[in-house]
Amino acid sequence: MNLMRIIPIFISVLLLGCNSQPTPTSHYYILNQQFDTQGLEKVSPIRDIQLSLPEYLKQPNLVIQLSEHELSYAYYHTWAESLDDAIQKGLHQDLRTLVKKQVTSGKQQDINANSQVNLILDIDHFYATIDSKVVLTGSYSFINTQETQALSPKYNFTFKAEIEADGYPHSVAKMRYLINDLAQDINTNYQTLIKQKQ
Repeated sequence: MNLMRIIPIFISVLLLGCNSQPTPTSHYYILNQQFDTQGLEKVSPIRDIQLSLPEYLKQPNLVIQLSEHELSYAYYHTWAESLDDAIQKGLHQDLRTLVKKQVTSGKQQDINANSQVNLILDIDHFYATIDSKVVLTGSYSFINTQETQALSPKYNFTFKAEIEADGYPHSVAKMRYLINDLAQDINTNYQTLIKQKQ
């Protein structure tokens, strides 16, 4: 009698065990990977960055755009550090590298503390899309380091890149390229600003 009650329970547990899916593995991504430290001894033209992100980017999960008006979080694919910090580190790294290249080629003088400015950066979109692109849009402007005077108009930017391989690692690598595109745009407008002040 007891055996007849135990057998159905045993079979049920066995069947449930066969149907259960393994827990998905979490993946963590870094936006910046340090390869070349030679450019980092140079001074960035930007002293401080005041970065503003939309609420949907203030959480750790990577975001993908599914349609024109629909975004989704990748729940097992997250940033290893806050996106705010990662973007700022990437911009400073790229700007220092650009300064090194331009000083070495004689295209500009070395940056010093007196020629630095602060940056107000507003990012509107920063994600991969379902149609194999990565997108970075927003605006920025320069202010003096005392944060008392606007030094430039607001510059709008839109950068896109094609994703040529499947998976989030490739998307994150392309997103890092967009940060470099933004750094180049900032540096170009900074150079124009400095020439106007001379």
